[in-house]
Amino acid sequence: MSAWTREAIEALGPTTDVPTTAEIFGVDKDTVYAQIRRDQWTATRVLRLGRKIKIPTLDLIGLLYGSAPAAPSPCQHGPSVQVTGHQSQSQCGCTPDVSGVVHQLRGA
Repeated sequence: MSAWTREAIEALGPTTDVPTTAEIFGVDKDTVYAQIRRDQWTATRVLRLGRKIKIPTLDLIGLLYGSAPAAPSPCQHGPSVQVTGHQSQSQCGCTPDVSGVVHQLRGA
């Protein structure tokens, strides 16, 4: 692909690989790999999944086209008649923010 549009990058899904990222920026993939290896890659976040390296497409969109589409926000509504303190967030339709929650394993 010669010209990467916002729509083409969005169509890649949530992440892409280093060769595709290099193609989007118009540089050699070895240059990107070398910068990542030396911790000099600052253009986007780098997700290391074992030996695989993935680049979030939202980071690419934000860098190239300004603001990225907004990600779903955690539940931020106050108490209401529809949602009580003992209801789960799945009942109110909000996306829970569980990034800092640690659950104890059963039997541990």
